[in-house]
Amino acid sequence: MRLLVAVLVGVGLAAGAAYAAPPQLRAEAQPSSVGVGDELTYVVEARLDADDVDPDSVRVFADTGPFVQVGPARTTRDRDGSALVVRLEQRLVCLDLGCAPVDGVRRIRLPAARVTARRAGGAPVTLRAVPLTLAVEPRIERSAVRAAPPPYRQQTALPTAGRGAARLFVPLVIATVVLLLAAALLAVLALRPRPTARPREAELARALRLLRESETRPAPDRRRAAGLVSRVVAAAGAGSLADDAARLAWSEEAPDRAATGVLAQRAEGSVR
Repeated sequence: MRLLVAVLVGVGLAAGAAYAAPPQLRAEAQPSSVGVGDELTYVVEARLDADDVDPDSVRVFADTGPFVQVGPARTTRDRDGSALVVRLEQRLVCLDLGCAPVDGVRRIRLPAARVTARRAGGAPVTLRAVPLTLAVEPRIERSAVRAAPPPYRQQTALPTAGRGAARLFVPLVIATVVLLLAAALLAVLALRPRPTARPREAELARALRLLRESETRPAPDRRRAAGLVSRVVAAAGAGSLADDAARLAWSEEAPDRAATGVLAQRAEGSVR
């Protein structure tokens, strides 16, 4: 009886090994048809028996051919039952003449993706996927490319001068002359000397008037008027009169009306 059970267990294990899913490697692109400069996603997925291979030894290689990889590649490792799923994802774009269409749609066959690993016993494992073909479509119709000249080309040469240039010559000359005259007028206005805001004679006449009016006002007004006369006549060069006016303004005793009148007479005499 025990012998029969052992035989049945052995048969079951052998059947399980026979029906174990074989290693798989597939490659796909989304979308499979793009234009120059359009981005696509290139995915290579390997499914291996997790109990048969060393998970850390699995490496997926996917050459992108003439396409340029945009950003870093992304590799993930997951378990799906007894299967180890290793997925490599890349973002590609056509930016080179090696994949750009020349006459209609260009089909590019990428190098076959492959995966390498080591079995639990140390034996190497290598799988290759079916090569993937991508289509790169032109952005311009074939009829427009073959047109003479093609409508998408920009004019870079300068056109020859015609009657339009001759018509613009006279207005340009007139505008240039007007601008030169305006510049000369502005220069003259900027260099012209500006009159003083308050001539010295007018300032002195104002100071004398305030001094005369202060004779009938309180002492603080007479002090302020005498101080103003001192500053004005000092600027005019009358040093002696300026000193007398300053002494009257800063005297310890309040300046009286008589002294103020005498100072006013002297100042009026200097104006004449």
